[in-house]
Amino acid sequence: MEIKTETYLILGITPAGRPFRPSDWAERLCGILASFDNKGRWVYSEYAQPVIHEGLAGVKIKAALQNLNSSAYEFMMNFANDNHLKVIADRKIIYIDQFIPRQDNVSSLRKQTAR
Repeated sequence: MEIKTETYLILGITPAGRPFRPSDWAERLCGILASFDNKGRWVYSEYAQPVIHEGLAGVKIKAALQNLNSSAYEFMMNFANDNHLKVIADRKIIYIDQFIPRQDNVSSLRKQTAR
């Protein structure tokens, strides 16, 4: 059995290699899915979050957003395309039957490397 998660990273860099302006573009873009929590704090959606990647502002988008809110997903992807921003697809596949080190093995390795 395998589990696939897919995310996209929109990086705020122009084809000329300059940072995309305005500097708060990622927060503004993620704001279309953000809301206020019960304490009145601004909370970004788990499906679109502003990030810093290798020193550049960006937006991390979960591909599941396409099924949940296709309009928001298309808006974000069209924004990246219209502004010639770099989009990186990140796919991770986890096979459930792969070897996963047990916790006691990991802690014994830490003790050995600490010596």
